[in-house]
Amino acid sequence: MASLAAHRLQAVVSTVIDGVLVGGAEAALDLPPRSAARRRRYLSLMALVAADAVANELPVLRRAFQGMPAEPPLPADRAVLRNTGLVTTGWGLAVTVVDGPIARELRRRGARRPHLLLGIGAGIGTAACMFPVRWRRAAERAAEDRAAAELDEELAELLAQSSG
Repeated sequence: MASLAAHRLQAVVSTVIDGVLVGGAEAALDLPPRSAARRRRYLSLMALVAADAVANELPVLRRAFQGMPAEPPLPADRAVLRNTGLVTTGWGLAVTVVDGPIARELRRRGARRPHLLLGIGAGIGTAACMFPVRWRRAAERAAEDRAAAELDEELAELLAQSSG
């Protein structure tokens, strides 16, 4: 059973990762095309996403390693995943559409790394859209964990009474 603070910490970390993913992909456009630096940036973003996915799926992985069947994801968790996909895709597409004209204008005004500026904006927008959804789900998960722990305690008491 994870505490409310643990669930909220995971929500904040996942939200930040969503923003870094969208913003980092845009910021990579300041690097030369097909360069080793751009490949490293994209690989590090993929590694960050993979690490977040593993961290979010630790309970499922524990069950699998213990030989227990996997439980289907809760509808609320699927809704968060769907929302994450839509928000990150939406911000990614939006920044892609405005990328050329705004980057040219920023460069004309003296910005040395216009895609970084666009990436920061897109990343903050992505995180701002996802934060309320993940924060609310963290509270729901903590409540579900408390309810499950209470049921486990009641069951343990009943078993102790019946055997004693």
